[in-house]
Amino acid sequence: MLTTVRDKNGSGAAKQARAVLTAICALGVRHGALDDNPVREIESLGKKRRRSSRLINPKTVNAALDVFHQSEDAARWDLVDMQDVSSGLGSRMGELLALDWETSVDFDKGTIWFHGTVIRVTGVGLVVQDHTKSPAGMRRVRPPGWVMDIFKRRHAVSTSPWCFPSTVGTLRDPDNTRKYIRLVVKGTAFEGLHPHDWRHYVAGVLDDAGLTARQIADYLGHERVSTTQDEYMERGVVGEQASIALASRLPATVQRDG
Repeated sequence: MLTTVRDKNGSGAAKQARAVLTAICALGVRHGALDDNPVREIESLGKKRRRSSRLINPKTVNAALDVFHQSEDAARWDLVDMQDVSSGLGSRMGELLALDWETSVDFDKGTIWFHGTVIRVTGVGLVVQDHTKSPAGMRRVRPPGWVMDIFKRRHAVSTSPWCFPSTVGTLRDPDNTRKYIRLVVKGTAFEGLHPHDWRHYVAGVLDDAGLTARQIADYLGHERVSTTQDEYMERGVVGEQASIALASRLPATVQRDG
């Protein structure tokens, strides 16, 4: 169970789960329900298993997007544009759903400003937290032109302040959105697709294009780069080379129509 938590949710969640199980079993030992605490025998959870190959890569990306373009459910749940944009932005789900037309999208400059993430607050509901997962996530990027074209098309018909709203125009729930994505890809070659797979895909494209680790970190909002890059090089700048690299692949709609 712990290794499953590690593989699905990361080592931090697995360590927390192990701490809870340790306390539960310790209570069992004190009350005589267990002879010893089996969780204490787990010396290390090891490293998260990596897939032999990424689910989304340059060879499979168009097929993955076609699953959504050909799905009536995906269209009804407004997932088609979201997946297209994710394949060019590589942003976190909460960051993407927090984008609004007034402050996040600059059509004149062709940039996207990530400045928050959608979270659920008990007793309040969905809100936009005014910061991202890390300081590095607060970033302005210049995505490829076809991504901005999708935003322009959506903006022209939007009646909501949010770029990717719920069906009633309010903030969209990240957890529900992930559930709908799982339902769309269920039974296909991309079953198990997670929104984070697009981040891995974008990182791979940028790496193959020769961008530095710092440039990729700036585009994706990653915190971990070298100390020199963190302390002595400007961070959070517009990703010019990232835009060029990602622009080499046209969006699925253009490729199919062409």
